[in-house]
Amino acid sequence: MTPEEQSKIEELKKSLYSRNAPEIRPKRHLDFGARPVETSNIPTDWEHPPEEPGEDVVLNQKYKPAGLPFLTKFFLGSLLFFVIAMSIGAYLMFNGSNIISANNIDIVIDGPVTVAGGDPISFVVQVRNKNNITLESVDMAIDFPVGTVDVAERSKELKQYREFMNDISPGGIGQKTVKAVLYGEENSKKEITITISYRVAGSNAIFQKQKTYELLLSSSPLSLSVSSFKEVTSGQEIEFEVTLASNSAEIIRNLLLRATYPFGFTLTSTDTKMESGGSTWKIGDIPPHGKKVIKFKGKLEGQDNEMRTFRFTAGAQSVKTSGVIGTEYIAATKEVSIKKPFISASIAFDGDDGEGIYIGEFNRPVKATISWFNNLPTSIIDGEIHLKLSGNSFDKISVSPGEGLYRSADNEIVWNRITTPALGEIGAGESGSVSFMFTPRDFSTPLRSVTSPGLAVDLSVSGKRISESNVPENVVSSARRTIRISSQLSLSSVLVRSLPPFENTGPIPPKAEKMTTYTVIWTVDNTANTVTGAEVRALLPAYVKWLGKVSPVGEDISFNSKNGELVWRAGHVDTYTANTNRRKQVSFQIGFEPSVAQVGQAPFLVQDTTLTGLDDYTGEILTNTRQALTTVFSTDPAYKDGHDKVVR
Repeated sequence: MTPEEQSKIEELKKSLYSRNAPEIRPKRHLDFGARPVETSNIPTDWEHPPEEPGEDVVLNQKYKPAGLPFLTKFFLGSLLFFVIAMSIGAYLMFNGSNIISANNIDIVIDGPVTVAGGDPISFVVQVRNKNNITLESVDMAIDFPVGTVDVAERSKELKQYREFMNDISPGGIGQKTVKAVLYGEENSKKEITITISYRVAGSNAIFQKQKTYELLLSSSPLSLSVSSFKEVTSGQEIEFEVTLASNSAEIIRNLLLRATYPFGFTLTSTDTKMESGGSTWKIGDIPPHGKKVIKFKGKLEGQDNEMRTFRFTAGAQSVKTSGVIGTEYIAATKEVSIKKPFISASIAFDGDDGEGIYIGEFNRPVKATISWFNNLPTSIIDGEIHLKLSGNSFDKISVSPGEGLYRSADNEIVWNRITTPALGEIGAGESGSVSFMFTPRDFSTPLRSVTSPGLAVDLSVSGKRISESNVPENVVSSARRTIRISSQLSLSSVLVRSLPPFENTGPIPPKAEKMTTYTVIWTVDNTANTVTGAEVRALLPAYVKWLGKVSPVGEDISFNSKNGELVWRAGHVDTYTANTNRRKQVSFQIGFEPSVAQVGQAPFLVQDTTLTGLDDYTGEILTNTRQALTTVFSTDPAYKDGHDKVVR
């Protein structure tokens, strides 16, 4: 480069870096014609001039900086660190020497897949440690299903079994043998849950691994079957027959049967004694291949088309609580559907057509009327009525069957199309009735008293209807009514003079304006049912004086001087008291001072006397009335004609 060129360059630098450098503007060309493109020959690299001609074309590439930018270096470094960290973490997770994983612990169960119910079962639980660290404080907990008992003590329910294992080293195996007895239904699946809890060194955490062992009960040592109606009408009595049968070669001991009743069911009777509560029967021991049958009855009420479920459970009695199932062996259910009766039937006694208890009396005839009604839209043919009479007051000789056929050997009356043509065909919505009579009797003897006397009348009305498929179907309706016989509460009211317990004074016959005393004796007797709240009431005339002497002393008897009312509160009266020391009796003394206006008369001394009491069996208020007592004391052995008239 020549000195001249060098001088120009220096001047240009001064101009570029000077604060007062003039603004350089490009020259504008006013002509719009095509102009050739001017190329600059200014060097592109001031610090490294070209060494050879044409070398300036590659100067920038030749002297370009060799290193990457800082941000790029930082990003690449971070990415490399992340990849290395992930690789190390994966290695430690899967191959690390001190990392514990539940996936590296196996629970292996060696045992049968099927077992007969009631037979002992034995299975081995193995815990295999594939980790590279020791398992410490290994706790094995086994949860058994319902119906599992201890092998050594079969009356003891086995809900859970726990046992500690020794520490399990890396690659080691912990093992325990477990025994139990399972009960249940045939072909039912049982699940046993094994839970292994453990710790590791350097940690307070508790880790767990769980596994389920499934078993199939190939047979049951005890079978439970329930027999009953599938359909009943609301209020109809239904009978259940529950059969427990042993399939075991050993005695099944301390067995209980529990029933769970649905809403609307009321137990009425059972052939086997029950535990308190009315839902559990104590079966006791069943010998090998033996069986026990329980029968009970009840009424089921509900709406049409309702389904009710009865559940029955059999098992061993709890060791701690009597009458409670401790270990459940087997269970069964029975479904019963409530249907509207196809044909309605009812029983009326002396016009009382209610469904409740009818109260009758001994020796008073009862007229019974049976009515039926066809609820179907079609006719019922071959109708038949069966009526059964029973009870400790039923006298078969007293039955008058009307147009029915009386089978005295069976205590049954039958009506059919032969005895009653109206039963041959009962049209849709048609009704009819038949009647009969009977008389309740008291069959008590001096050696045998009949308490809570009554009768039961069981009615069954049946027939046939033509179904939608033109197949005859039987239709049945039933009803039941009971009769309770009221006790006969009686009152005796007598007037005496010479009999104890009091000494009476005064003239006989009574004399005007002179006091004569008498003794009144009230006696209450009763028959079949106990009576509570017995009371005797009477009025004394104004001319009769209450003397206040009572025997036995302490009897609850009172006199109201304002209105002359006399009340004896006899209270409880036992059954069949006549001619016994259990009868209720009270004596009291009164005084009579007649006036001259009563001369020649036998005046009243005690007005009409009334006895009332509540029959504990029937719930009826019983009454008995005796006529007024006059000066005629004819029940006294010292009485003579004329001793009753007042004299002057």
